[in-house]
Amino acid sequence: MDAKKTNKRTLRCCLNRMDLAIGQWRLQGERAAKNGDAELAEQYAADVADLKAFRDAFAAEDFETAGRLADAMDTIVRDQIPLQVYHAVFPNR
Repeated sequence: MDAKKTNKRTLRCCLNRMDLAIGQWRLQGERAAKNGDAELAEQYAADVADLKAFRDAFAAEDFETAGRLADAMDTIVRDQIPLQVYHAVFPNR
């Protein structure tokens, strides 16, 4: 099997997982807004923006930027990053 194709497939799979995590976090924000908690909904929206920025840096294979973004996130938000993606960005952690 071609290693480059395998890496592309793995990257695509990781990005799909990241998209799912972002979508789930967005839904949590929508639920908070629906329940009348505007402050929590705003926090979820900010977290979604952070996760999207991380995802975009990861997709561009800019692991340095992705690492800085992940380090700046709250732990609960950073926990939304799939482990395979996290370990690709931080192989020594």
